[in-house]
Amino acid sequence: MKRNSLCTLSALLMLVIVIFASTAGGAPAHAADMDLKIGSNRVGSTWYVIAACIADAVKKTYPEIQIDASPIAGGIGNLKLFGEGKMNIALTMDNNNLWAYKGEVLFDEPITNFRTLVGGMDQFYVGIAVRKGSGIASLEDVLKNKSKIRLMTVQRGTTGEASAAHVLEAVGFSYDDIKSWGGSVDHTDFEAITNAIKDGRCDVFIQALSVGHPTFTELAVSGTIDLITISDEALRYLEKYGYVTTPLPAGSFKGQDADLRLPGYRTTLSVTDKMDDDTAYKITKAVCDNKEALLLGHQAFAPFEPSEACDPKYLGGVPLHPGAIKYYTEMGYLKQ
Repeated sequence: MKRNSLCTLSALLMLVIVIFASTAGGAPAHAADMDLKIGSNRVGSTWYVIAACIADAVKKTYPEIQIDASPIAGGIGNLKLFGEGKMNIALTMDNNNLWAYKGEVLFDEPITNFRTLVGGMDQFYVGIAVRKGSGIASLEDVLKNKSKIRLMTVQRGTTGEASAAHVLEAVGFSYDDIKSWGGSVDHTDFEAITNAIKDGRCDVFIQALSVGHPTFTELAVSGTIDLITISDEALRYLEKYGYVTTPLPAGSFKGQDADLRLPGYRTTLSVTDKMDDDTAYKITKAVCDNKEALLLGHQAFAPFEPSEACDPKYLGGVPLHPGAIKYYTEMGYLKQ
């Protein structure tokens, strides 16, 4: 009887040890222990399709890794979920990475418990549209003349709205300045902005875009906007916020007859710093070794160059995960 009691006590003690070991802080978590749903954006968005393509590439290369796309929570939301320990893998933006890691712009405090696997997977720009007939040739002229303009952006707290504020800051004025000159600033949705431009109630619209962006495409086809840029000095200023000056190719939108140098940023695949090296290595390898398959899934992968996926300019100042470092070193993309 005593022996049975001792055995039972020993078994319970071992169970406690196992549970403690599995929950102890700092221990790497293997794929089987993690919820590998790639945080993206709403169903139907480019990011959701990108996440689904990545998940498919990983599962086909490594069937033992169970990974899927998840329609949450956007560039800013995904990073905040990392900070709360509620997300293990997600799509993020390189400039958002910088803001999160430094605790600035849309982040009240630094978020540093994540690492990057793959950078430069697509290309976004900060589009600056002016209404045809508004008489606005440049934002620098708006500043010089203290012009009365009606500016519209998407909702506050988003990358697009933050980018609009950054563009104005780089040129030398702010939302408050626009209001003090008799103008207006509204933060709303795409439908309201589209209608306002067509009806002559909006003069300037600043928003993140990619080639083929539906709102900018509709406005360009209808002949109601011109796309402009800002000075080279202003573009250089934006580098401190993680933007990289990038040409929007001529013909990307109707009426755009020449390349347009714009602030740009790109998507990264990021993970929690708790992910084990082997899982991180396999996911990185599956993505970088399968560009052709990814491209068949979505044309957004066209700018992706696997050999440049570890380039710091595409990572937003966030360190690479050790598993990703192993892959890039093996391929000769990263020199140790």
